[in-house]
Amino acid sequence: MHNETMILKHPLRVRIFHYLLIISFLPLALTGLALYFKPFAEDNMNLIMQIHIVTGGILSLDAAAFFLIGFERVILFIKRMFTISINDVKWFSVLGGYPQKFLFKKKVPVPPMGKYNSGQKLFGMCVLIGGAILIGTGWILWAFPHNLPRAAVAFMGSLHTFFGLLLTLFLPVHLFLGVYMFDDFKAMILSGKIPYHDAQSTSPLWVEREVMPLK
Repeated sequence: MHNETMILKHPLRVRIFHYLLIISFLPLALTGLALYFKPFAEDNMNLIMQIHIVTGGILSLDAAAFFLIGFERVILFIKRMFTISINDVKWFSVLGGYPQKFLFKKKVPVPPMGKYNSGQKLFGMCVLIGGAILIGTGWILWAFPHNLPRAAVAFMGSLHTFFGLLLTLFLPVHLFLGVYMFDDFKAMILSGKIPYHDAQSTSPLWVEREVMPLK
């Protein structure tokens, strides 16, 4: 039966990358907020900066390794994130039906989605662009702050702060919806597989075009 059949959504390489992303980005976000607001004494702030640098190194190595080892997955992910259709416009017009569901206990029609819905696409774009900018500006600000014009350093610092805060603000929404879509959450954390009938419900275009239909 369909509801007993599991299909692979997140391969092992993707799950390992996600594990390392969790390990590195959560402390990066927390230490980044501390560095921005500076609530502690100087000695503690220096320690926080060291933690920020080390976890930034972990994030950079994770991204570089996945880019090399899973290059075809990266290209496929980019293609999916930046493929926009009228369904994405319609999805955002009702915000995926989430406000109606959570606030009014009401279900509204939502256009069919591919492997990722439109909100996940937007988050993916921010992660791809913002993550690349964070890694690039972070290493430049750490390694060459005295070798560049002051205006360039200030601009990179502003970019680093902006995208750091943006992704940090996205994080609780991502975590909440990740746990809400519990089968997908379990798939990313554990087996990588989701029930076929759930895929048909949440990602019908992905099932129709890329997953072999069940007879």
